Formats: sequence, C-alpha cells, structure tokens
Amino acid sequence: MRDRVKTLKRVLQVQKKLHALEELKYVRLKQKVQQCQDDQRDLTNSLSSEDALHGLFLDMTVRRVQALRLEEARLAPLIEAQQRVLSEHGARLSNSERLSAELGEELKRTDERLELERLLEAGFAQSGASSEQDR
Repeated sequence: MRDRVKTLKRVLQVQKKLHALEELKYVRLKQKVQQCQDDQRDLTNSLSSEDALHGLFLDMTVRRVQALRLEEARLAPLIEAQQRVLSEHGARLSNSERLSAELGEELKRTDERLELERLLEAGFAQSGASSEQDR
C-alpha cells in the first residue's frame, strides 16, 4: 500500500505541474489579447490626434489596427479552448488530490489498526492471557 501512496503522490505532483503549465498558457493568451486591445486603443487615439505628421501614417496605422483586430479574433477561440483544457486539468488535479487524501487516510487507519493489534498482543503476552476465549 505504501507503494501506491508513493505512486499517487508522484501522479499528484505531475498533475500540479501540468495544471500550472496550462494556467501559464491561458494567462499568456489573455496577455496577448490585452496587448492587442491596448495597441488598438493607442493607435486609435493617435489617429484622432491633430498631429502634423498625422496624414503621412494614416494608411499604415489603419492597416495595423485591422491586423490587431484580426489577431484578437484569432486568439478568441484559442482562449476558449485553453479554458476548457484548464478546466479538465483542474478536474484531474482535484480528483488526484481526493484520491491521495483517501489513500492517506486508509493507510493511517491501517497503521493504527496494526499498532493496536500489536499493543493488544503485547498486553496479552505480558499478562499471560491468550487472545482466544477461555473454554
């Protein structure tokens, strides 16, 4: 049983690391979307300004805003998919944690039972009594 506990602890560690990696992927995707939105806002603000060089870069700025919108649209389904993956990993992680806790409790009860049996046998041996009922 102790081997099962060790194996389950290793599985739990792996599940935690996989979950952390999936969280990192999700956060990075969200950061990319946020960066696209920030860049679009900055470019839009620059388009509305009355700068002397405003007309020279108008076409290039508009193309960049469009490209950022396309990038944001491309990232949206990836974020949704990553959310599902993250949710699945979270479920696996919580399942592994539950199994680990249950097995740990079972091992603890088994150890306590064995210790109690050992103490009872030692007590019977010391008093000269047997664990069998007298006839």
